[in-house]
Amino acid sequence: MKLGAAFYALVAAGWLVSAGVLIVRPFGAYADAERWFQLATAVVFALNGLLFATGAVTRRGLVADGGPWICRNGGILVAGLVVVMFVLSLLTDADGVSPFPTATAVFIPHWVKRLQVKYYEGVAEAVSEGAPDVVRPPSS
Repeated sequence: MKLGAAFYALVAAGWLVSAGVLIVRPFGAYADAERWFQLATAVVFALNGLLFATGAVTRRGLVADGGPWICRNGGILVAGLVVVMFVLSLLTDADGVSPFPTATAVFIPHWVKRLQVKYYEGVAEAVSEGAPDVVRPPSS
């Protein structure tokens, strides 16, 4: 899961930077929103970043078949944060605020896991095709 962990780390960095920027200097439609909404959105972004960072550090992802609880159920937590972001976007009076960045996060863990499975299937197929069918005794 080396590439998957790198992708998780990249996504986590994006979420954490977005949270920091939103707290320090709100931009776009978020600049016109109430301060409580800006902080709540930054918390949701930071929690998403921490979840993806956990997936990167453990190198298991967020929808793993085994491992710690967070690695097996992280996808559910990401979906829960998406619901929280939708509720927040409904509660604010600011125009143009959408839960877009958070909504796309639901698909990332499953996509990375599927890519990982396909990669290992391809490696196994390449190894089996490269191996000789018949083992020949060494010639003397």
